[in-house]
Amino acid sequence: MNIFLVEDSQSIRRLLVRRLEGLRGARIVGEANGQEQALALIPWLQPDMVLLDLSLASGSGLQVLARLRRGGFAGRVMVLTAQALDAYRQACEDAGADGFYDKASGLETLFDDLDVLLQDERDSGPANAPALLLRDGLTGMHGQAALIERLDQATKIAGRDDHELAVYVLLFKGLDALREGRGAAAVDLVLKEAASRLAQSSTPADVLARHAEDQISLVLTRVESAAEAALFAQRLTALMNRPFTVAGEALSLPCELGVALFPRDAISARALLTLAEADAYGTTLPQGASAFVY
Repeated sequence: MNIFLVEDSQSIRRLLVRRLEGLRGARIVGEANGQEQALALIPWLQPDMVLLDLSLASGSGLQVLARLRRGGFAGRVMVLTAQALDAYRQACEDAGADGFYDKASGLETLFDDLDVLLQDERDSGPANAPALLLRDGLTGMHGQAALIERLDQATKIAGRDDHELAVYVLLFKGLDALREGRGAAAVDLVLKEAASRLAQSSTPADVLARHAEDQISLVLTRVESAAEAALFAQRLTALMNRPFTVAGEALSLPCELGVALFPRDAISARALLTLAEADAYGTTLPQGASAFVY
């Protein structure tokens, strides 16, 4: 079950992430701390469930709920609130909420209910999930499964040691045109060269992965500040703007870069990757929601 968190308190998000990670089958695919960011990311991701706080850093959880339902969102929406009055419950139910939980006394009930839903999903779902490659055969970098595993480990270490990390997603937008014009071998050459450049610009402690055909991710497992992460983003942009050599000819390949910072932008591994990917794709986000200007 893919779950999206909308919660402005970083400490409560940490709690929710920790508890959800202990439920088999629960996958946190995104996080937001305000109304407009949630409304940009949830329709893009189409999660199975949204855990939604009513009080947000900007906007209102009730508005998020109402606009999601008006927009046709069919997933479950579970409301979390410190305002457990009957009037709030009724307003949320009228707007389309599937559950209503008091943060002070109802979290255990929430997790019990989630466990039941996840058990039902496990009972009715396919017996075997498709395997994800640990290594990309072309570049030798980590695959998607290894990326999530290592990013999850890195966030736990960063949280324990109270430091930041940065996730970068590079989206290569001209691969289809290059394949049509010059063949698959040209695409392979470009991706191998991109992987080599990134390997030379990172350290053994960092994580490099090709987690989609046209995407490469780089995780800096320790950064001192957002300014340092933004400076590195500028270096990556310059690195990918250099022409690639194919059959003796210099070719430029459009490449978009997206960035997310732990713990400021998200707590969970998949949510960090989602935000960086959304940034790379240019998904509409409110001003300031993207991690950096570079």
